[in-house]
Amino acid sequence: MGSDARRLAVVGLLLLTPLMGFAQSARIVLRWKDVPGAKGYELQIAKDAAFVEVVLQTRVPTPAYRWEQLPSVTHWWRVRSFDAEGRASEWSQPRTVALESTVPVPKLPLDEALLPCAQPVELSFEASPLITEFVVEVSQSKDFAPARQLASKSPSVSLGQVSAGTWYWRAKAVDVRGRTGESTGVRRFTIRPGAPKVKAAGDVILGTPTVTLAWSEVACAASWVLEASTDTKEKVSLTSTTTTLAFKPNAAGEYRWRVAAIDERGTPGDWSQESVFKVRLATPVPRGDSSTPLKLDLAWTPVVGASQYRVEIATERDFKTVVSSGVVNASQFRATDVPPGKVWWRVQARDDKSHTSLFSEPRAVDVVAPDPLANVIWIAPEQDVVVKPGEPVEVAWSRVDKAVFYELEVDGQILQVPSAPKTLNDLSEGAHSVRIRAKGNASRVSSWTEPREIFVGVPPVARAEVTLVGDEVRLVMRDGKGRPVMDIAPRLSVQKGLIDAPVPHDGFFSAKWSPPGDGEDVLRIEEREFTTELDLFRPLPPVVSIAARAGGLFNFSSVTSPTATLGLTVRLPVLSRRLGVEARAGVYTASRSVDFGPEQIEARAWVFPFSVLVGWHQPVGAFVLHGGIGPAFQLALLTVGNARETRVVGDLELAFAIGRKLGPGHLEVELSGLFGTLDGQLAKVSTSGLGLRVGYSFELGGP
Repeated sequence: MGSDARRLAVVGLLLLTPLMGFAQSARIVLRWKDVPGAKGYELQIAKDAAFVEVVLQTRVPTPAYRWEQLPSVTHWWRVRSFDAEGRASEWSQPRTVALESTVPVPKLPLDEALLPCAQPVELSFEASPLITEFVVEVSQSKDFAPARQLASKSPSVSLGQVSAGTWYWRAKAVDVRGRTGESTGVRRFTIRPGAPKVKAAGDVILGTPTVTLAWSEVACAASWVLEASTDTKEKVSLTSTTTTLAFKPNAAGEYRWRVAAIDERGTPGDWSQESVFKVRLATPVPRGDSSTPLKLDLAWTPVVGASQYRVEIATERDFKTVVSSGVVNASQFRATDVPPGKVWWRVQARDDKSHTSLFSEPRAVDVVAPDPLANVIWIAPEQDVVVKPGEPVEVAWSRVDKAVFYELEVDGQILQVPSAPKTLNDLSEGAHSVRIRAKGNASRVSSWTEPREIFVGVPPVARAEVTLVGDEVRLVMRDGKGRPVMDIAPRLSVQKGLIDAPVPHDGFFSAKWSPPGDGEDVLRIEEREFTTELDLFRPLPPVVSIAARAGGLFNFSSVTSPTATLGLTVRLPVLSRRLGVEARAGVYTASRSVDFGPEQIEARAWVFPFSVLVGWHQPVGAFVLHGGIGPAFQLALLTVGNARETRVVGDLELAFAIGRKLGPGHLEVELSGLFGTLDGQLAKVSTSGLGLRVGYSFELGGP
């Protein structure tokens, strides 16, 4: 055989997979996997594995062959392939053709099976192409006398509903040649009632006469058996002819029960699922409570079956914080050292086997507070203090009569101190709150003292207080508690003047201030995170000035005349000396000729004005603007012809001037006005007029 043929044989061996099946005509079909490149196959069937006694040898074009014979013993078969040149591969590994038995193989039900009553019974067998019919015998007798016989073409035989009891059965098969084979072994199954479904029973109180236990009906049930047990493992069996049973619990505990049906032959069915109910002790009923200082007396009604009672006392209704509890044999309880105020209590019953009742409903009661101890009095520190880091602080207080110890609270943490004093070391930087109270026996306690703050380090500045003594600025820095802060000098600055660095003194800082000319300035203070600005104002002395002015006057009667005034001004030491009062006096004369018929009459008037003006002085660089207003009166001397008259006229004077610094004073230009009318016997003359004058003002006092 050439190399190509050998390669084809190897491929054939790798891919050869024989498949065997039985057709309904009892022919045997042999199949194998197709070999790539194969043009045909040769098949051999023999009675021996060595293929000495070959019963069939044939060639087929496809990878399958139908053998028309039905062997009665085991045969062997093999196959090889041929390529296009007629070269054969090696033979495949031999495979067997085994003759199947005609004895039926039962599947269900299993031998000794327990089947529920009132349900169809199905008998099933392993399927076999050699068997054409199954014949079954069923009987309630082991020797099958009498017996019921059923036949089926399929591997499943239905017996329908079968009555309760034990049944025996066996089967035979008829093969494709019509031959009846041997019987299977005898098998049996038992029909009995199914498991009932129990109905849950609720928990009950000990002393309840009966608990009704109930369950569902099941087929074939003639009676019922019930099994019950308690948490002590004691079991009892009870029977019933109905689906209910009145159970009498005789002790508290957890009861478990189950039930099974019994048919008319006495065969019990499956047990139901286990059900549980509890028998509890009755809940105690509070009967009364009373309170004396730090003591609480409680009472409740006794509970049948209870040997002990547990009492709980709490500060809240939810009993998350229990302050007192106890177990007693009697139906009363006394609690001591109960904190004063409103509390809640409840009670629970117990028996000898640790079975419990539910807790009673919470009941509120007010506990009387004992007389408090006398209050603690601070000795040291007497007030809030500031200390340096690492510096120990001694805390001292007065002794309180009947005090057993003292509680010293530092920043919320309580220390028990037998007596005063107590030294606090290694306090961290920052503020610390300290307070004290006394505690005695029977929870007697005093009130807390007022807290003291101990600040370690330099406290933050909260405000600044400034006092001006002449040109000295005195500054006090205070924290939020009003304590002076002297450990860090502030930074000072002013907007217009000059100020020296601050120098510490006893409780304050001092700095020399050089004020500006107007005596007003803004002081800025900076100390760590603290910043503020304050106005500085130094009172100025009054300024006295004398002004002489000369000019002309325009009279509203069309009379013009020269005028002169002399003024004395006092600028007050308020509002930066901008407010002033001026007293002035002046003189002017006026004359005119009046034709009166053929005669000409000469008229002359001498007028002496006096006024007091309140004015405002506003410096503008080298200039000063000022104006004023005030009452005035004029002394008028009139001469008309040979007649004379003296009159005083009340007026109002307005004045506005602008001046420039020149030498020791100011050169001024003033515009003023007088308003009045002279109505005399000789004449009616207007004394109103506008005056324009030039003058000089000498300052006699003040910088």
